[in-house]
Amino acid sequence: MTSDFPQGTAFGVTLRSLRRTARLTLEELAGISGVSVRALGDMERGRSRGPQRRTVEALADALKLDTEQRGRLRRLADAGRERGGAPPPPYLLRTVPDFTGREEELAALAALAAAPARTRGVVLFGPGGQGKTTLAAEAARRLAGHFPDGCVSVQLHGMSESPVPAAEALVLLLTALGHPPDRIPVDIAAREAVYRAALAGRRVLVVLDDDADEAHTRPLLPDAPGCFALVTGRRPLAGLEGVQRIRLGGLSTRESATLLERILGTGRTAGQSDAIGRLTGLCGHLPLALRIVGNRLSSRPTWTPDRLAGQLADEERRLSGLVAGDLAVRSAFALSYRQLTGPRRLLLRRLALTPGRDTGPELAAVLVEGDPIAVEDSLDQLVDRGLLEETALGRYALHDLVRLFAREQLAQEDPPELTEAARLRMADWLLRSASAAGRPFEAPGAPEPWPGGTPAFHPESREDAEHWLTAERAHWAGALEILAEAGEHEHILHVSRTLYWFSDRWSEWPEWRLLFAQGARSAAALGDRAAEAHQLNCLAWAHSVGAAQYTRAEQHARRALELATEGGDVEQQAWSWAYLTGSLMGQGRPAEAVPAIEHALRLFENLGDPMGTAVAARQHASALREAGRPEEALTLHRAQLGIPSGDVPDVGEYIQALLQHEIAADLLALDRWTEAAAAYRAIMTPRTHRGIERFRANILTGLATALEHLGELPEARERYEQAHRLYMSVGDTASATGTRTSLARLAQE
Repeated sequence: MTSDFPQGTAFGVTLRSLRRTARLTLEELAGISGVSVRALGDMERGRSRGPQRRTVEALADALKLDTEQRGRLRRLADAGRERGGAPPPPYLLRTVPDFTGREEELAALAALAAAPARTRGVVLFGPGGQGKTTLAAEAARRLAGHFPDGCVSVQLHGMSESPVPAAEALVLLLTALGHPPDRIPVDIAAREAVYRAALAGRRVLVVLDDDADEAHTRPLLPDAPGCFALVTGRRPLAGLEGVQRIRLGGLSTRESATLLERILGTGRTAGQSDAIGRLTGLCGHLPLALRIVGNRLSSRPTWTPDRLAGQLADEERRLSGLVAGDLAVRSAFALSYRQLTGPRRLLLRRLALTPGRDTGPELAAVLVEGDPIAVEDSLDQLVDRGLLEETALGRYALHDLVRLFAREQLAQEDPPELTEAARLRMADWLLRSASAAGRPFEAPGAPEPWPGGTPAFHPESREDAEHWLTAERAHWAGALEILAEAGEHEHILHVSRTLYWFSDRWSEWPEWRLLFAQGARSAAALGDRAAEAHQLNCLAWAHSVGAAQYTRAEQHARRALELATEGGDVEQQAWSWAYLTGSLMGQGRPAEAVPAIEHALRLFENLGDPMGTAVAARQHASALREAGRPEEALTLHRAQLGIPSGDVPDVGEYIQALLQHEIAADLLALDRWTEAAAAYRAIMTPRTHRGIERFRANILTGLATALEHLGELPEARERYEQAHRLYMSVGDTASATGTRTSLARLAQE
């Protein structure tokens, strides 16, 4: 391999690099600057070593160089005319005065640079717009003390259509190291040998910015003891030997806000914390997007952060709004996108259809009708290109702004009918798979999923099924609306029925409110009043047990009762009374709850339903306690311990835990503090029901209350604090307010 020019000069190589950065051909630069194509070619090839000042100024104007770049080009031309002494470095990294964050990465770089013998360098990699070059520049500034012989750097334009060849990069590096340009060999192997000889005995930091691949990088990595390389790029360059790798992600919420505050100044951000928070979220904490937002606001003194946040809130306009001068988020993503093969571009576009954030290879394969193993390889390649993030083993996520970019490309490149077919295929597969995964948790005889073109996921065990339903819950929940729009209401009811008992294991998932609300709408669309009553009862449960939204739960239970009564469905009438009881208890209306649950209990007993009877009997005793009859409640609750409650897997264990909790609450209501504390400590939360943070918080609150009355204040305070955190985590603000009040009371004692 040889260079495009026989002998490089610092001016010529720098001019060529600047032209590439501006994405201009020789002919285009000649047309803009008025300098002939032949003269430009002579300059880039080193035949013209020191052009006149007016020529340099014309080129600088045409290339739109800033003051620093213009000055550097002048100095290189002056040095070429003088023919003496080593010219200054041809390309230097520029730091920014408002650099923010990355302290963890900088600390890691400092530790590695302090002992360069153990590693040749570090690859700083990550998606476009994460500020890799800015971090490298800041690191070079901070690490200057480790490298007394200086820092040399070169911009390799690895993501452009014409990366700077290693041969040209070696000319830039050798020139920066003071090697006479006219003594640089033509042969790349000889040129690399001269480069390594120039580094020998020195302690130099070499920055290789925007690298393309391993072959591009390997000739430029220093191997002299005491030298160290910082390589930036979008790929981890896994094939390089002797380097460490640091992946850059977005800034933290606090760092994002701080960056905007430093760009704008406190005068523009004071009292604007909410708007600044919205802006950082809309930017996805991407440094490039944050800088664009800051620059846009800086250039418009009358604009407020709130106004710009309002503009960017529109997803259809967001990428177009994230542009400031020559900075554009869309362009950063397009560089990586253009380097993908056609099938991988299609995969990226189709991933924008997924309802959830992170995706497994099976779902991705459904979108492109491919083999999951091959698709997983493509997903890994998209990670390497910085267009996907691997959030966990085998899970891949689009950054919010990359998703918008992929959605734009999908609209521009794919026929609408193919996109809609892929969307329906995905939704159908997700809901058939959810049905298959829900069956192991149902009573015997649960229906099989409906047939489909793509084989559904079939779990090998209950653990496998639960893992899939948990990992894919945002996807299958999002697929409900897609299938409903397609009129597949029977399928939606099928999914609801096969996830009925699984929902009890994770009662606080918000997805249950989506599922049962859509189930009720689908039943209504089909004119199936019995199914609608059942779905509304499930929805009442989801609002009451899952979200402590008792008023809404009461509305759904009463509507279900109307439908079930009209249709003569005694079973759903019984469940309506039971769910109505729970909503009344939650609203502090036990006097109304007692007759409601007594009605439910009679109906369940007449039906011979052991599960419903167990639920209603427990609720009946609880309603009596809240109505001022705790002795009766305690007797009834204790009598129910150990009574079988049906053949649904794992539900009996949960019901027994609920009974233990009610007994502890009965003792608390009777002021039997020591017994109550012991009862709360003895509750065994079911291993099978994991999403029950509110239940755990209730136990902690009851225990704290008993301990407070026993005078064991330190532990009482600790339990109230634990309960408060759990209530906040599930959004139960009313209960959280109660624990906060208790903590304030303890603080005064």
